[in-house]
Amino acid sequence: MRRSLHDTGELIRFNGRNLLLFQMGYRLTAASAYVQLLNAGMRFSLKQAGYSYLTLENGGKVLLYPWTIPVVLALMGVGILLLAVEAAGLTVACWGAAHSFKMPAWQIFMEGLRGTKEQIRRKEFRLFAVAASDFFVMNIFCLYRTLTHVKPVNFVVEEMSGNPLLQGGAFLFVCVSALAAVPAYFVFHGCIIEQKTYADSKRDSIALLKGRAATVTARVMIPQLLVMGTALLCYVIAVFLMAVTAVLFVRRDLQFAFLIRASDWAEWIIMGLASGAASMVYFGSLTAQYYRYGPHHAGRRRLYDTGIPLLNRRNGLAFLGLAGLITGAGMLDGAVNGTFLASSMVVRTEITAHRGSSGAAPENTMAALRAAVEEMADWAEIDVQETKDGVAVVCHDENVSRITGVNRNIKDMTYEEIKSLDAGLWFSKEYEGEQIPSLEEVMEYAKGRLNLNIEIKYAGAKSRLPQKVSRLVEEYEMEDQCVVTCTNLEYLKQIKEENPQIRTGYIIPAAYGAYYRNDAIDIISIRSGFVSGKLVTLAHEAGKSVHAWTVNDKAELERMRVLAVDNVITDAPLLAREILYRQEGTESLLEYLRELLR
Repeated sequence: MRRSLHDTGELIRFNGRNLLLFQMGYRLTAASAYVQLLNAGMRFSLKQAGYSYLTLENGGKVLLYPWTIPVVLALMGVGILLLAVEAAGLTVACWGAAHSFKMPAWQIFMEGLRGTKEQIRRKEFRLFAVAASDFFVMNIFCLYRTLTHVKPVNFVVEEMSGNPLLQGGAFLFVCVSALAAVPAYFVFHGCIIEQKTYADSKRDSIALLKGRAATVTARVMIPQLLVMGTALLCYVIAVFLMAVTAVLFVRRDLQFAFLIRASDWAEWIIMGLASGAASMVYFGSLTAQYYRYGPHHAGRRRLYDTGIPLLNRRNGLAFLGLAGLITGAGMLDGAVNGTFLASSMVVRTEITAHRGSSGAAPENTMAALRAAVEEMADWAEIDVQETKDGVAVVCHDENVSRITGVNRNIKDMTYEEIKSLDAGLWFSKEYEGEQIPSLEEVMEYAKGRLNLNIEIKYAGAKSRLPQKVSRLVEEYEMEDQCVVTCTNLEYLKQIKEENPQIRTGYIIPAAYGAYYRNDAIDIISIRSGFVSGKLVTLAHEAGKSVHAWTVNDKAELERMRVLAVDNVITDAPLLAREILYRQEGTESLLEYLRELLR
């Protein structure tokens, strides 16, 4: 085993920098492009099936809809192709290291691309199944952690965690999958390096493993366990360091929220790096075993030659530049405009700051929105009305006397008159001079920072306010960062007519009738006291999301968590995060560090 680990380490170390550059560049670029593709595919499938959200209750119906299966198969096909390019590239890179030949990152990519293209030309599609199987085996832990954050798959994961029989079945499935991958350990070396057929490569792989399958498997899997163990250790250290940072530098009431958010980011980053490292180690281990037991002439043949002089520094830099451009564009688009995928498949109950963070700053003001961002709310709920001169402004009351001391209605005032009012002094002298903002000001600030729940106040059947709100959402490209809600169903229909991609929410004080079946509604926004398990199930079966308002009590927040509502609207975002995302280990760590560092 020591020799095997040493050989694997030498193969990776010899070309480590370029392997790392390839893995980082390829993974980021492929992931950015693939997420956009998944986003479009999921939106299309749900639309064709007549749903707005994917839930546990409607997941089976969506999957059985005629359009869904072709879309899922196409997405799976693209994903497997991406995995095959990575596997082929790593195989070639490790072949090069075994022969003391360093390959730049762009050459690794090009050889992976060429190898995959050649297998498609030969119709060796079984090799792609091997790529998918290998990826599953070497990323089982990372996949598990990812699936716990994705709905409705997470329900299955949760059920398994509490059921010994299901746990045993899952363990058996993993073992069978790992064992099924054993005979095909070296088919990539045969197909990509020696350019043999899949059948010949599989036969050679089985012959090479004869009498030593268990030994080779141990030598391949133990390094994988070391990678995962290292990743877990890094995560524990990261959480501890972030907890120390929270106690030393973060305001006390923000410490828990900061630690939860930072821990989530740390988990995603560390799991991503661990997955990339696992792939390198996996193919490094296989290559070490291949050259230990296989024919010594293996891999000495010339690689695929397309006749195109791609492998030079200039083209390499161009490749890296293009990869960076694709990655940057994809990540920037997701960060600034949001993604339908994230908003539809995130497991956790999200938190909406009611009228901004109205407990920390004057409601429906820019100060309240800044406080919502500071308190790490996922959304901010705002109220929108129209001035005399047709400007959409953010204010809850028709008459502004409560928040400004001026006894006038918004619809009777111009925008300039509205801007001259003080909407902050009533809250505290600290906010003196705070103004009633326009919806456009709010959207400009919130884009890429904060999702918006825009409640349109009813202003009569002839009002054009729904159209104005819809056009602003379009103008700022915030379809995936906004929902538009109203107590008037006709307004929501108008929003859908203007732009079907904008999600709409029907605000109801009580639960009566089959309102959740209306096509103009994507979200049921209801008083928390009327939320029940049956209501949540019925709404989810209809593909609707459930938002509960206004939840400020600890017991009621806990009840919403148990009922698995999709979003709670609250005046206390920090309290909501502590209740909804409570982790005893995290709380204990914070308390221990507070005492230690006092």
